[in-house]
Amino acid sequence: MAKRKRWKKILLGLLLLLVLGIMIGLPFVLARLVTRAGTRPMDLKLTSTPADYDLDYESVVFTSTDGVELSGWYMGGADSELVVACGHGLFRSRREVLDRAAFFRKQGFDTLVFDFRRHGESTGERVTLGYHEKNDFGGAVRFLRERRPDAKVLLYGVSMGAVAALLAASELTEVDAVVADSPFLSIEHTVIHHVALIGLPRFPLASSLLLALELSAGFDREDFDLEKAVARMGERPVLVVAGEDDQRMPLALQQRVFEASVSEASRFRSFPDARHGAAYRTHAEAYEAMLTEFVEDVFALRSPEFPESADVDSNPGSP
Repeated sequence: MAKRKRWKKILLGLLLLLVLGIMIGLPFVLARLVTRAGTRPMDLKLTSTPADYDLDYESVVFTSTDGVELSGWYMGGADSELVVACGHGLFRSRREVLDRAAFFRKQGFDTLVFDFRRHGESTGERVTLGYHEKNDFGGAVRFLRERRPDAKVLLYGVSMGAVAALLAASELTEVDAVVADSPFLSIEHTVIHHVALIGLPRFPLASSLLLALELSAGFDREDFDLEKAVARMGERPVLVVAGEDDQRMPLALQQRVFEASVSEASRFRSFPDARHGAAYRTHAEAYEAMLTEFVEDVFALRSPEFPESADVDSNPGSP
């Protein structure tokens, strides 16, 4: 009997160690998988280029502000006071936002669309969910300023690209405005929220995953906060775009990012029946009208190609 009890304790102890190993060790495995991944296979098969939009372009290679070699397409030749840099989402590539980049170029603005580090044709050792990707936008801004030194700079990003754009703008005074489609609130909140979405406990899984991401991606959670980033932008405006059916980044949280801005020119727009990062796909005409209105309001620019501004009546959730 005593021997049986002893073995029972041993088995319970081993089971406990196994559970702890999974709950603590699994997050580190997941963090490594995320930070060492890149563009998903289905996106790597895409072949679209600006030529599909009847646009001339130049394949370019430039360097992020922390030395990562990046690849992109530069659609130049415009004669406008504004230039635009466009960034994609996690595990995607420049082709995710090529349609919006083409839209900007057709309105008369020189536009750069590029692959973030470790995505598409760009180099890089790890993905950092937007934190060090801010340096990729930094390199894009430097590239555009070398080509067009007197132009104003607008950053456009979706999901991870939106996060990177806001972080970059918070540090670079050369950035004049940002369009951020589907940003998250902070890295801490988004990890906790995503763990809850799949029905797993916050402790210890979310806590371990957050720590693992900090170590694998090389950031401090205190510095990875989009409300603080927007506040640091001061009077420079931001347009936050949200999908009302976005379960990953709920509407109210994205509105908090917008509300952190002190600029009277900042805007918040939401689109019904749109999931995470999908507002343009489901409401292209209204989305383009929104971009037109924002650029006109912020930069007082109109090119001959610009359509007349239209009311964005497909986003009743917007203030």
